Amino acid sequence: MSKELLKLKSTGDGLHIADSILWLDSQLSGDLSFLSSAAALSQSKVPQVIATEETVKILEACRKKPHALVCQYNSPFTIGRMKIELLPSGSILGGASLFIETDKGRSLYAPCLQPNSIATVRKMQIKKAGVLIMGANHPDPTQSMPNRRKERERLITTVRDHLSEGRSPVILCNPIAAGQEITKLLCDANIDVAVHSNIFRINRVYESFGSALGKFTLLDKKPHGPRVLLLPKSRKTNSMPPVKNFSGPFLTVEETLPQFRRDTTDAFVTKIEDTFYLSSYGDGPELSAIIQLVAPKELYFFGPYAKRYVQEMKDAAPKVRPLYVNDQPTLF
Repeated sequence: MSKELLKLKSTGDGLHIADSILWLDSQLSGDLSFLSSAAALSQSKVPQVIATEETVKILEACRKKPHALVCQYNSPFTIGRMKIELLPSGSILGGASLFIETDKGRSLYAPCLQPNSIATVRKMQIKKAGVLIMGANHPDPTQSMPNRRKERERLITTVRDHLSEGRSPVILCNPIAAGQEITKLLCDANIDVAVHSNIFRINRVYESFGSALGKFTLLDKKPHGPRVLLLPKSRKTNSMPPVKNFSGPFLTVEETLPQFRRDTTDAFVTKIEDTFYLSSYGDGPELSAIIQLVAPKELYFFGPYAKRYVQEMKDAAPKVRPLYVNDQPTLF
């Protein structure tokens, strides 16, 4: 087996393991790419991917036809001189981290980990590794997200209050992960919920893999009494769907706390009565605990807040640094 070191290159189109055909969450490279979840793919054209069956089915439900090498969790296989294994990330149905072994050591690529148990997805798994590559997804690595249980309870209470007064609250959320968790939460509370067709299709995929979400219905234009309406917003752009046909009240479910104060002059933002936080990925303090379990010698962060995470967690491993575009640190 070659003794040449592997290098990881950060680009504007995901990460690339140099001297190999394997990319990590690439959208446009045209080469083989590990896809960590269906939510990680924003392009309509799907590249050649390594992904779980669940991820592939969600992509198909979103009308994206993947060219996929379908892999199961905890079933190692080899690509060149790399032995790789998909581990559940705990964040979304089919979501995975990538565990890589070579003659030079072990690496864990974990862009989106959720250590909290979510009823609709498989629990997170990790392994010890000399190199850990993590996504920096929350703006402040020192700040904990609101308690999930309390946020879920607060959402149920708020929804019931509106329904009792004859209103039909509109909940805007990410269609993948959040949409299914909220569907199940409302149905388990015996609340009538109608979901947008985009969420409906993904709900059916979740159910086909054993996640019982409850008795939700497809949103239609027929007159109904008070009920909850679940609408999608873009996970990538945070944009809202057309809401002119709905009177509200409007509620939103967000993945992370806002970095800046919302512009209250925005016409739609002023309609939002309340915001709830149910993230599909761990916050800074939770990632710190995960890092201790993985015990890496080298820790890398990538994403919009990589520099902040490196500054805050500079003592979490012997070597801690950010990954920037065109930066090529040696990993093995």
